[in-house]
Amino acid sequence: MNKVLFICFLFLLLTPLAFADFNAEKWRYNKEIRVTGNQKIASFSLDSQVYEHAKGGLADLRIINNSGKEVKYKLTIESGQKTIETVPVKIRDLGIKVGENTQFIVDVGRQGILHNSITIQTPSVNFRRQVEVEASDDLANWLLVKKPTEGSYIYDYSLDFKAKNTTVYYPQSTARYLRIKILDMGEEPIKVTGASVINDIYISSRTATYDPKLLEEKNDQEKQTSTYLLDLGAKGIPSNKISFETSEANFNREVLIEGSNDNSTFTRLGSDVIFSYQTPGFNGAKDSVSFNEGNFRYLRFTVFNRDNAAVKLSDFKVFGTVRKVIFDYLSGETYKLYYGNLQARYPDYDIESYLQYFNSSDVSAAVLGSEEENESFVPEKAKEKPLTERYPFLLPGVLVVGVLILGMMIARLAMQVKKSRK
Repeated sequence: MNKVLFICFLFLLLTPLAFADFNAEKWRYNKEIRVTGNQKIASFSLDSQVYEHAKGGLADLRIINNSGKEVKYKLTIESGQKTIETVPVKIRDLGIKVGENTQFIVDVGRQGILHNSITIQTPSVNFRRQVEVEASDDLANWLLVKKPTEGSYIYDYSLDFKAKNTTVYYPQSTARYLRIKILDMGEEPIKVTGASVINDIYISSRTATYDPKLLEEKNDQEKQTSTYLLDLGAKGIPSNKISFETSEANFNREVLIEGSNDNSTFTRLGSDVIFSYQTPGFNGAKDSVSFNEGNFRYLRFTVFNRDNAAVKLSDFKVFGTVRKVIFDYLSGETYKLYYGNLQARYPDYDIESYLQYFNSSDVSAAVLGSEEENESFVPEKAKEKPLTERYPFLLPGVLVVGVLILGMMIARLAMQVKKSRK
């Protein structure tokens, strides 16, 4: 009986320790969380200092109230939401007006079906075309819903890599018919094999915009490249898009995007194409590139010029999806965000199970204060090297001495044996 009671007591004693993850001595940095409002839930966005000093993946974020208690939170990525509804269609009256345009009519079946984009199916490669879209309910009266001059173009780039976009967006419509004109303007018509009409509803993601420092701009005539090295100022900042400005026109270039934290070893993030045309036959530009999200401080933007003159790019902007923290909030209490513990694990809270019952109006806005060094932080002692590493000649020396002693003992024993025989 006494043994059972002892085990129960020991379990109760150790249980808080088993679940207590936060120890202020292990977290190096903190920021005050300033809340506006008195809702039971509050949220704030992370800043570049947190990205730079937190553990990779943000596993070490902890919110502590003024009583020293750990507060539940959820880390969210403010990515967009996309809903795609494909509308069955039939194509009719496909024809070519030589030197001018390729034209066809799309029938979505009936009036009242919502749609806002069309994807043109074609096996053709290496082209750029402006597109005009008209809508009608009776095939007699047509309404222009997308002008060719409104950034309405399709393209394909199939040289060293593949980049393609044959989707054209227009204001949401319920018209039964669409008339599509692909402006060839003297070029060889592209081959149209089909089309799909979609109602594409997209709630854009919340993005943060950064103004990187241009560390280096280099034109390499031997490699036929122009390289721009961008510095975000801190590692850990999420990024997935770069835009630029240029006053030049009539160019088409492949680009490569790479990332690094030490400005030495770079990781490939993606490749794309940029172009700008101001011609009678085509007027349009692509002045941004998207790539796989990275968390690198340095971004290298390489333009492949081939045998063309280098294009001057400037005013770079970097974009990344916002990370937001939502946490339990009690009016009257104060809170701090702790981070900077490379040994911390991801916390496992149950806040997500009830967040769905809160509306956006139920959440108080919060912001982070300035970064402070945690006064309670105790740096981990560097692990002491083994004795053999600190004194590399110790083991060989011991072995030599051991061999000598053993040799002396054997010699002495041999002499004693020899004397006993006499």
